Amino acid sequence: MSSLSVLIPLDGSEFSRSVLPNIIHLFNPEHYQLTLLRVGIMPEGAVGKPPRPLTIDGSRLMGYGSEADVELTRHPVYASQAFDSLKAELADSLARARAFLEDAGFAVTVEVRFGDAAKEIVNYAEQEAVDLVAMATHGRSGLPRMVMGSVAKKVLRNLRIPVMMVRPAANYDEELAKSMTAVAP
Repeated sequence: MSSLSVLIPLDGSEFSRSVLPNIIHLFNPEHYQLTLLRVGIMPEGAVGKPPRPLTIDGSRLMGYGSEADVELTRHPVYASQAFDSLKAELADSLARARAFLEDAGFAVTVEVRFGDAAKEIVNYAEQEAVDLVAMATHGRSGLPRMVMGSVAKKVLRNLRIPVMMVRPAANYDEELAKSMTAVAP
């Protein structure tokens, strides 16, 4: 029997990781391949503004707007450097969750994407032919949902595959801490 693919979007919070104990209890590691997905905001580089012309007594000099511009001109942070750095940082943020699942016997891969979280989750699930998406949800309704929006709601509405939503118990922080104590940070 071939493995089924489960996508687990995580945002770096303990709340999002509350889905992990459910994965361990509901799925057999022999039959499921897990992918942890972290979506971040596209980083920008930081380079100094070019010097601007100054006129003093009819002569033309070039000057910078601030010391920060001078420093960024000397040591720019290019967009590609910021991208690579943030991608590595986001992948590293999944290490604890990955170790927790691997210790339970699952085969786990890590993926990092940039952009709108709901769109990237849906795009990944469709592109990689994922069999199931499993994620935590606050389960908000009414005004809080309208104000905050809901990544889970958007994912559920835009996917044609099963989506498992886990709404943690009121004491999910304590339960999660207990279940993940064996995993080093």
